[in-house]
Amino acid sequence: MKRRRRFPQQVTLVIVGVTLFWALFNLGSIFDAISTVLGMLSPCIIGFMFALILNVPMSAIERTFFKPDKDGNYGKIKAKIKRPVSLLITLVLFFGAIAAVLSVLIPQVIETVGQMYDQVPELVDKVSDHIQNSSLIKKLLPGFEFDSDMIIDKVQATLKDSELLLSTLSSTYNLASSLLSMLLKLIIGLFFAIYMLLQKETLKAQLYRLVTAFVSDKTAERLCYVANMSKTTFSKFISGQSLEALILGSITCIGMLIFGFPYAFTVGVVVALSAFIPILGAIIGSAIGAFLIMFTSIKMALFFVLYMIILMQLESHIVYPYVVGKSVGLPSIWVLFAITVGGAVAGIIGMFISVPVCSVVYCLIKQLVEFKHQDKEAEMEAWKYISTEPEITDPPPDDVTAADIPVPEEA
Repeated sequence: MKRRRRFPQQVTLVIVGVTLFWALFNLGSIFDAISTVLGMLSPCIIGFMFALILNVPMSAIERTFFKPDKDGNYGKIKAKIKRPVSLLITLVLFFGAIAAVLSVLIPQVIETVGQMYDQVPELVDKVSDHIQNSSLIKKLLPGFEFDSDMIIDKVQATLKDSELLLSTLSSTYNLASSLLSMLLKLIIGLFFAIYMLLQKETLKAQLYRLVTAFVSDKTAERLCYVANMSKTTFSKFISGQSLEALILGSITCIGMLIFGFPYAFTVGVVVALSAFIPILGAIIGSAIGAFLIMFTSIKMALFFVLYMIILMQLESHIVYPYVVGKSVGLPSIWVLFAITVGGAVAGIIGMFISVPVCSVVYCLIKQLVEFKHQDKEAEMEAWKYISTEPEITDPPPDDVTAADIPVPEEA
């Protein structure tokens, strides 16, 4: 009987071993298949992300403006309009904020690009003079001469090349088609998000019925606990990260205006947008700002880098731990680990998503470890109680009889 019971287990181990062995030598095909499936499901994934983001302000608006009465009832009219009206206000605020930022940022970017185009010759001359007058370069390369006119002529000759022109047109066409495809996915994802937000209670009930149909009630409760923790963690992360980005962008813009740096508003918006990526976002925004200021003054760009280093130290030690760190509950070392892995897997979107995902995993592992330690402490206490020998009292002397032992008085 034991051999018969072991046979299915041995067959299962053999199948799992063969499958893992095959997967080890076909990782490329597996990753290609996964990327194909993710590409097909990308509108749904984008919609799910939109729903998670928009659910935070929508729930806040719904709690603020559509409160139930003392008995917990909303009434027929309020119950019907609270969700659509809250979602409509959320969409207006969300896209209104995006339109306001773009309406101010795009003219600034166009003006900045125009100034950069006009200042390129001056910048090239400054770099040329710096290289020609550098004593270190003269010692290392005695016969070196930097000819800016020759470089400009070669660039112009290369730009006139028909092959480069065709490749440029081809790359422009590919870029336009990629942008159009991404725009279409965003629109479809937005409709998915709107449907999920309007019917989130119904979808939640259907998902719970689906889960309980295939697993036990205890497992379903655990899955619901993990889902609720994930939703709460992501909502807190969105709120905290938005507040942190607003604070960092505002401080950057105000400080640049005080110290007289150019492109203060443009760089402030770029830093605020890039700050949605934890830790690395501020570095990316600072690099873009330094690149823009460099066309005005290299010395001023270096001072800007120094200013941003000081500001990022204050942000990482004061703003982020108290604004985002408490809401996410993830130590800084694991935040860095999460954005590193997330960036390697899914780029900028992976950096953004990886922090709340890692926070949920961290909280679950922490609770599991605490539960295991409590079990071990309970086992140790029980073992101490069992292993403790009872106290042995000395027997009465031989000359003492039962009659000499006093009898306790009855109450």
